[in-house]
Amino acid sequence: MKLARSLTIWVLLLAALAPAGAAAAETRTFLNTDDLFPTGGALTVGPASKYPSTIAVSGVAGTVTKATVTVVGLASASGDDIDMAINGPNGQTVMLMSDACGLATGLSNDDYVFDDSAPVFLSDVGGCPNPFKTATVMPSNYGDPAEDDLSPNGGPAAPYLNKLSFLAGGSPNGAWNLFVRDDNQDFNGFDVKAWALTLEIEPPPPPPPTIVTVTVPGPPAPSASASPPAGRSTTQAKTGQRAAALAKCKTKKSPKARARCRAKAQKLPV
Repeated sequence: MKLARSLTIWVLLLAALAPAGAAAAETRTFLNTDDLFPTGGALTVGPASKYPSTIAVSGVAGTVTKATVTVVGLASASGDDIDMAINGPNGQTVMLMSDACGLATGLSNDDYVFDDSAPVFLSDVGGCPNPFKTATVMPSNYGDPAEDDLSPNGGPAAPYLNKLSFLAGGSPNGAWNLFVRDDNQDFNGFDVKAWALTLEIEPPPPPPPTIVTVTVPGPPAPSASASPPAGRSTTQAKTGQRAAALAKCKTKKSPKARARCRAKAQKLPV
């Protein structure tokens, strides 16, 4: 089998010729320390002092696979009055709590972690966790959809979703806005000391492999005529046939016979 003049090799360069495994998922937590309280009436009703209170995420590559929200130091004379929602960069709004805990049920510096995988909801009318406790609960909305409206003063319009999973599936980068309002001026408003956003993020896939074409030359093709090695004569080697025949010609007796013999001998190899 003849060798081709050249051979083309396709080399896949993955991650600088030494590919590592896919990057692992990561969890990031972002904190906002805004002190939130109602701004209407005698600070007992209406939207919070920051409406919205915002966490701006930037420079994080990947896709959100899960979001949880932690509200720190929530205090209120009536948990039922609080409407609280989170709006993500993808435009979806999830109601974290509305008309929960019962009318005239006080909350005192409680921490709430809102998580779809929590085992329980906030109570509707039976009160909420004791003061100075941390509770992990699912988003809990007991409000009348016709009455829940965060849009006055610049909040998001209904409808409001009931699972934080609706905030997943997109980029973590952008504004994450917390809206808190008190919808009943008969009690003494609310206070939020801080809130945190925790995101589980799946890194982006690795870039596609770079394809490099490498041409490896094969052996050269033989030439049509080969030159003799250097230093070797191209003259044909003598065989001695002509000399031997000429010597025999001397033995001929007549000049004519000797002439014919020499003529034949001249045709023989040297």
